[in-house]
Amino acid sequence: MIDYTANGKIKITGDDPVEFLNEFLTIDIEFMDIEKVDFSLILDEDAQVIDLVTIYHQEDYILIETSAHQREKIHQLLLHGNNDDIVVVEDVTNQFAIIGFEGPYAWKVGREFLDFDISSLPFQSFVETTWQDQSILFARTGVTGEYGYKICVAASSGLKLWEHLLEQDSEDFSVHPVGMQALEIAMLEVRQPNVRYETSELNVFEACLEWLVHFDKDEFAASEVLQEIREEGVDKRLVGFCFDAKEVLAKDDTILVEHVEVGKVVQVVHSYQLGKKLALGVVEDIFAVSGLSLVAYHHEKGQLVPIETISSPYVIPKSWEIKIV
Repeated sequence: MIDYTANGKIKITGDDPVEFLNEFLTIDIEFMDIEKVDFSLILDEDAQVIDLVTIYHQEDYILIETSAHQREKIHQLLLHGNNDDIVVVEDVTNQFAIIGFEGPYAWKVGREFLDFDISSLPFQSFVETTWQDQSILFARTGVTGEYGYKICVAASSGLKLWEHLLEQDSEDFSVHPVGMQALEIAMLEVRQPNVRYETSELNVFEACLEWLVHFDKDEFAASEVLQEIREEGVDKRLVGFCFDAKEVLAKDDTILVEHVEVGKVVQVVHSYQLGKKLALGVVEDIFAVSGLSLVAYHHEKGQLVPIETISSPYVIPKSWEIKIV
């Protein structure tokens, strides 16, 4: 269980929030169904990633969930883009708490919040319902590869909901609160994009995020720049690799092939499920494949560390073998 309350929450209402917002997103939401959830990048004018956002589409509004650190930047971007006041852009972050919970038995925690079978709630969808006389938004989403849900509730009821969820232990599972470090490990294990690490110096293609771009949609922010980059191609890409848990590597350490630098380390975590260190590195495009034995140089210790590139997901989610019943 994790507290997402610090994430930005921006509500867009008006005559056509879909048409307005579509100009800022890399995916096309023109035909996005009501009560559906989707993920999109928002880019700056140079096609650099500002944030990866979650979109909740309701009949009379769209709610955008941003990362905590890019909340204000996204809010201002949308405000400035609303030149003709065709919509209302409102930062409602402080009005709501969001609590998420994920795991192979997360559906057993979530089913009490619905008045229908939780198995009929598709991935990337949500409903508005009530819990203890409080209006809530209940969404099936997730970033760990396991069954995942989020509940958006009035901020005044956030602590009450948190404490209630902590009491839901059973013989099948237990509920544990975790912080961002634990979440980021689980995200990397299934290669869920984490733009906080992966896009600070990389474009969409170098970070292997082009699957989050609908190139056939109408023109959107930075679409021309993005298309130019696509046509030119890239000479480096992100790749996952692992190495012995006893070894040490850090961000910006060098990746080598026959003593020649071909890239650098971007992120390192300890994967408890793999029993190894798990990492991302940006390397020359020719080496961005799985199954290669390379070495990385740890600058602080002056040591060479054997590494092996691997394909994702690096850990197979348990939920893939567990049915919602």
